[in-house]
Amino acid sequence: MSYPLEPRPTAYPAPRPASPTAPATVPVTGLVQLHDEHREAVVWVPDAYGRMVPVSRSQADAMLALVPATSPRDLAPQPLLDPRAQTIVAAGLGTGAAAAGVGYGLGQVLAPLAAVASGTGLWALALLAVVGATARRTTGTTYVTHNHTDARWFGRAATTTRNGR
Repeated sequence: MSYPLEPRPTAYPAPRPASPTAPATVPVTGLVQLHDEHREAVVWVPDAYGRMVPVSRSQADAMLALVPATSPRDLAPQPLLDPRAQTIVAAGLGTGAAAAGVGYGLGQVLAPLAAVASGTGLWALALLAVVGATARRTTGTTYVTHNHTDARWFGRAATTTRNGR
């Protein structure tokens, strides 16, 4: 189980009056200056999480030497589409429009020619049909044959044939 521990009172030994390293009986507030520490300028820099942390000037200079400076960005507005892509698309659209125009124009020219050719072909077939029908008529004898089959019971059948004119 994990329960938060309550703070326990700590008992400090009684300070020795002659000792310079004895803990203070009254809590210290404000800045603490260590005797051996030399004072250097402190700068505030952002850490990895975006919080500002104090760093000594010499350490900040060393960090700047490790990280190269980024070049300033060009904030001028950019075109929505790449100019080269626009040129390629325009060329494709122009070619397609030209092909459609040529196709439409050829259709307009060739449609009447096709109509004339098909009309001429139909008239030629009609003429051949008329000429062929009149050319085959001759004065000949016509024979008519009559076949008559009379079906009877039990699979019997009687057939008669008459030839006439």
